[in-house]
Amino acid sequence: MSNDFRPNSWNEYIGQEKIIKNLKIYIEAAVKQNRVLDPIIFSGPSGMGKTSLAYLLSKILKTKIHIVNGPSLQKPSDLISILTSIKEKQILFIDEIHSVSKEIMEVLYPVLEENKLSIIIGKEYNSKIVNIKLPNFSIITATTEINRLPFPFLNRFPIQFELEGYNQQDLIKIITNTFKKLNDITIETKEAEVIARYSKLVPRVANNLVKRIYDFLITEKIKDLSEKSLEYVFNQMGLYEFGLNEKDIDYLKALKENITLSLDSLAQIINVPSQTILNNIEPIFLKEKLIIKTGRGRQITNRGKDYLEKNKKTIYLS
Repeated sequence: MSNDFRPNSWNEYIGQEKIIKNLKIYIEAAVKQNRVLDPIIFSGPSGMGKTSLAYLLSKILKTKIHIVNGPSLQKPSDLISILTSIKEKQILFIDEIHSVSKEIMEVLYPVLEENKLSIIIGKEYNSKIVNIKLPNFSIITATTEINRLPFPFLNRFPIQFELEGYNQQDLIKIITNTFKKLNDITIETKEAEVIARYSKLVPRVANNLVKRIYDFLITEKIKDLSEKSLEYVFNQMGLYEFGLNEKDIDYLKALKENITLSLDSLAQIINVPSQTILNNIEPIFLKEKLIIKTGRGRQITNRGKDYLEKNKKTIYLS
């Protein structure tokens, strides 16, 4: 049994049809011309499949992928050591590219534009710039905060994709496929729908739920994948309808008690960073119409109030 649920072929990648269709064309063109892919940037919320796409491209192109996280790239030497180890036609994937330092971006500009590494040797009057030609390789980056990237930097990426949100049907396919990879387990569509409802419409969340449900199965804490068994697992995990957790409930309760709140006020009340609220908490609220955003701030909807009332027994509203 493998815990790697990333797709190994185009057919295994569920959703993002427009992106996949275009990537196939760009790859075919690159192969026919015996060249590498132009720099690519994937943007979108966390857990939507940006890293999985990078892995998939390496499998399709049958080449090695070097993976590095943006926050770990702060000094030029952090990146230079990686760039000087890359071989012809390999892939460099930088996740959370918006988190790299300004110095790293300066190193990346000539790499993206001219495929060369410009290094300053010496200090002050004795310094000189040495240009090192790099092997032909592909740079793929991903970000959850594309607005933090300077426009001149973004301009260096001829291929830009924004990942779209997932729907219930796509998640059902992902959940079914993931169970299939777990000792060839079959789950009925009706039960997969239950898991999808708790997945916040995010593939990574769906896969993580499948793993936890499997833990309950192999330890015999549940005997089957019935709706009742699944509800028991979610209850044990502290999850409510739509996959909301305690922090999510705190958010809704704060809005119910205060009518209108700014993002900064909400962040202080529930003790969660503003960016986490934007990326991880609010998307499902907006999709399920539990809140609205106004010029004055966030407000809970009647549907949101009904949600709190419906789950009153388990939430223990004050």
